[in-house]
Amino acid sequence: MGRSILSIIFGSRSPTADDLLAFAPVVEAPAAPVRVETGEERAERDRLEALYKDEGRIEVDTPHPTNEHGQWFLPGAGKTEWFRDIEQGPELVLVPSGRFLQGAPNDEPQREAWEVGAESPQHETTIPKPFAIGRAAVTRGEFKAFVAATGHDAGTLRSHGFAQDDSHPIVGVSWKDATAYVEWLAKIARKPYRLPSEAEWEYAARAGTTTPFWWGASITPNQANYDGTHVYEGGGEAGAHRKGTVPVLEFEANPWGLYQVHGNVWEWCADKWHRGYWEKKDHLKASGGPQVNGNSGHVLRGGSWNDGPQFLRAASRSRLYADIRLGNFGFRVARTLA
Repeated sequence: MGRSILSIIFGSRSPTADDLLAFAPVVEAPAAPVRVETGEERAERDRLEALYKDEGRIEVDTPHPTNEHGQWFLPGAGKTEWFRDIEQGPELVLVPSGRFLQGAPNDEPQREAWEVGAESPQHETTIPKPFAIGRAAVTRGEFKAFVAATGHDAGTLRSHGFAQDDSHPIVGVSWKDATAYVEWLAKIARKPYRLPSEAEWEYAARAGTTTPFWWGASITPNQANYDGTHVYEGGGEAGAHRKGTVPVLEFEANPWGLYQVHGNVWEWCADKWHRGYWEKKDHLKASGGPQVNGNSGHVLRGGSWNDGPQFLRAASRSRLYADIRLGNFGFRVARTLA
């Protein structure tokens, strides 16, 4: 009598239960039934969608909303609602479309403190569509996730002579570092991340205000992180010079929910440097887009922990070469909405 297939496979040894299971046919579990939306649920969803649209809300495709309305956000309501697209990514708020006067008026105290003509002439700029922008500057913790994932030059995480933790802004980043970060973020989140244009930056920083600082015409170290040993000529008083960064969510957010647009770190923008707005093209005034042609260097906005108060004004502009890293340079991200 011929040998059984089992004896051939297992020899003289009797097969165990585990042996037999190894040759058992694989039976896939039945797929879970797809739940079909009921007519009542669909009607309620349509009702809420119509209501949110009437309120001016925009639906944002994001997996991590902080919002009682789910993925429906009201531009300008960033004090109470924001989102992030990846777990270790920056939080963003929505900025409404609109118009504003970019630059400094002729009577603003200490205007053009860095370079004569840099903030002139004041002119109307249009932001034609809502967009998303970082609730705060990118933090060390957020940037470390990028470095861990890509191996990007970790020299950006070195000490700069003052204490920092993951809640502080990343500093010592060049324009090239900031650009690499937003390109990585766009790739893994599959969303159109970028650096903001300086027009978008100033528009979001002002949040509908026209004064040198979003809260008014004067400034003290209780409102922002800068060299408080200097007093702004427009008003204020002397105070502390903290000599380093503070966590990005310290101090009060502006009316649209952005933190520390004045002070803590200079923030890179997408624009190439151009000396003032004398030759600004009409299409840039109409779109709020970045100046992609210009002189050497890229634009920085906002002032830092190591600057006097005049450099923290909303209209203030500075520049440096794209590969320079300093301990008071950081950035915040922007994202185009679909």
